[in-house]
Amino acid sequence: MFKLKAPRGARARLRKKLKIVDSKQYEYVVTTDKENVEPDKINIVFPEDKAKQVNRILNSIAQGEDVYFVGENPRGIKHIESRRIHYFVVEQEEVYAILRNNRFRVRKKLYEVEELLKDKYFIRVSKFALVNINKIDYIKPAINSKLILIMKNGDKVEVNRRYYKTFKQTLNI
Repeated sequence: MFKLKAPRGARARLRKKLKIVDSKQYEYVVTTDKENVEPDKINIVFPEDKAKQVNRILNSIAQGEDVYFVGENPRGIKHIESRRIHYFVVEQEEVYAILRNNRFRVRKKLYEVEELLKDKYFIRVSKFALVNINKIDYIKPAINSKLILIMKNGDKVEVNRRYYKTFKQTLNI
């Protein structure tokens, strides 16, 4: 959705202030330098001291384009915003949306969920899991070219070898 273009020294600082993750496919260029605008994209050029206001604008853009899911659990049915979901996982042929403290069964196949979220901050990490990259707390290497993702809710999700390279390219690591 977003691509941050800033001088090397300011890049990490702005990324932290704006709380954005670069996407390979993006519609918006966010920059502090008008030399970095792209004519075929929507450009947001701002002075660095206005980062707080720009963060609110970016959040509004992201929220306005959010995808919603209907989830079920023993307490009932709930309408869930995708940005609140930490990851999706397949267990016993059912797809579950995992939030901070809850899990909801979603009546869609994982490939359907992936298609709905292809332009969002979700990435496939195995045949059975799709994670929200904004909800990753730590990334730990594991044996056999695998990674372990420790999510912000404390859960661990494994990045399978098949998805390892794509995952690293997406996060630029």
